[in-house]
Amino acid sequence: MAIKTRNSAWATVAGLSLLVILGASLRLHNLGEKSVTHVEMYVPGIRLPHGISFPEERLTMVKVLTGTLNSDTHPPAYYMLMWAWTRCFGTSAWSIRLPSALLGTACIPIVFWLGMLTRQEAAGWIAAALVAVNGHQVFWSQVARMFTLACCLGLLATILLLRIAKKSHVSWSLQVLYVAVLLSGLCSHIFFWLILAAHMFWTLLNAWSQRQALPDAARLQFLALILGSPLLAFSAYQNGNTLASLSNNFLVYAREYLQFGFVFPLLGYSSGVFPYSGKISAIDDPHLSIGRWLFFLLSLFLFVLGVSSARQSAEKLLSDPRGPSSKAWLLAAGLGTLAILTFVLMAKVFAKPHPNPTLRTTELMIVLPFLLALLAICVQRNWEQLTSWRTALVNSRFLIGDPALVLVLAVVPFVALAVISLFKPMFNARGMLLLAPYPILILASGVVRLARHRVAAALLLIAIGIGHYAGLKAYDHMSTGRADYKAFAAALASKVEKLDLVFLHPEFYSTPLFFYMNSGWDRIVGRNYEGACRKNPRDRIWALWFYNYEEEPSARIQEALSNYQAVETIEVSGGRAVLYVPR
Repeated sequence: MAIKTRNSAWATVAGLSLLVILGASLRLHNLGEKSVTHVEMYVPGIRLPHGISFPEERLTMVKVLTGTLNSDTHPPAYYMLMWAWTRCFGTSAWSIRLPSALLGTACIPIVFWLGMLTRQEAAGWIAAALVAVNGHQVFWSQVARMFTLACCLGLLATILLLRIAKKSHVSWSLQVLYVAVLLSGLCSHIFFWLILAAHMFWTLLNAWSQRQALPDAARLQFLALILGSPLLAFSAYQNGNTLASLSNNFLVYAREYLQFGFVFPLLGYSSGVFPYSGKISAIDDPHLSIGRWLFFLLSLFLFVLGVSSARQSAEKLLSDPRGPSSKAWLLAAGLGTLAILTFVLMAKVFAKPHPNPTLRTTELMIVLPFLLALLAICVQRNWEQLTSWRTALVNSRFLIGDPALVLVLAVVPFVALAVISLFKPMFNARGMLLLAPYPILILASGVVRLARHRVAAALLLIAIGIGHYAGLKAYDHMSTGRADYKAFAAALASKVEKLDLVFLHPEFYSTPLFFYMNSGWDRIVGRNYEGACRKNPRDRIWALWFYNYEEEPSARIQEALSNYQAVETIEVSGGRAVLYVPR
């Protein structure tokens, strides 16, 4: 028996190692080759010219915090971590993308671990393999953004919740770790609130169904909710920043979400995925090829099959009623209120030239931590009366038990996004990366159930393999921006002479050029083009513009160049440079 157990453990380690090596090789392959785009220019430590870059240069922690809150829509934790990372390892494309690749690789064994904890070993193996080769996961693991960090933290928080739920006596260290991971996730991505909401939904529903006292896990979740509430107030302030174009198309996103978590690229502004060349399709266009529709129908069938295979555990969950008390919640509320008040005061002092108008909303939210603490206290005091009322829904196998947690995490956040998007479009494929492992695990359960029949298993393996291979190949020709700044800068560098001026419109889409043109910034003009022409009447001028390069430069640049003639043009995917000389 002992020998068999050891052999099984070695086989598990060997199998997981192979999957990790496969996933890591896909994520590290050509990691620094693709052009840096505007979404990666928010990484701290990148040197940028003052006044003509968006975002502004972020070399200090103060700049990281103020810049994030004044020009971004995400919490600052990822940027704070990257500030320390770039100080140690530099700001090359490979270096700033490496953390995303490592965190994306780490998700592979964690998904397997989640499958084991929910008593779905075979599904865990399949899900880990699918995450390893998922084109969407690989694509965003090669971009310097916070999405793989949020995904990894979400999986860790879910595993910690299951460990807490299965223990009759939860250790202090496990409690602290769970709250710390939840808060780290909330500080990394705005969508992580959906993970916390799903955790609370599952915990309270399971305790309710078993008529238990308010469990330790729920108390910890209320503590994380109160401690994290200042982030909601900060987010309200950030709502005044320029936002990306997001979607409210529930049907399109449901279709792609069910296909193994966006295994094929969803093109468009809201998804943040663009082809290197060619026309960008509207995400609301429902047209797909016959093959894509068939793959969607197969995915839908597997999802239904996976959901129907869920079984309740005979093991009693959430049996530890201890945990943070109302005093801890009130203390957390005091700290949260102090954090919001400090933020408001700092915004009035440091926000230049003036704070967002949404600061008034943040001021009103100073009472939010105490309101949440009072809610937690009310739930605690009335929990016994609440559990006396039960319905058949509360005992549903789809909502109760450890496998149900995966289903709740796959469905509840998506439904919440759909409801929110009716009022404020929130759907975006990159943001949903942290939710993708859960439908993948459910789909893997459907694969396990269907694979009992050999012929069906063979056909299924072929279909899923072809789909994931096609997705990987498609993502390989995609970028997070619409211009190849690396190629553009290389083509321009061989033509620009030392005394040439460079005219461009200072915007987010021109900033990535500075990543590659990291010298001669004194010759780059983003304002007062006419004054530059008068000051340097005999110099050559390069006019740059991006994306819709078939259009003319801005009216101000055209007016300044009225006495110049175009003599040379450089065109690269997504950008154009025209050389002008005096007439």
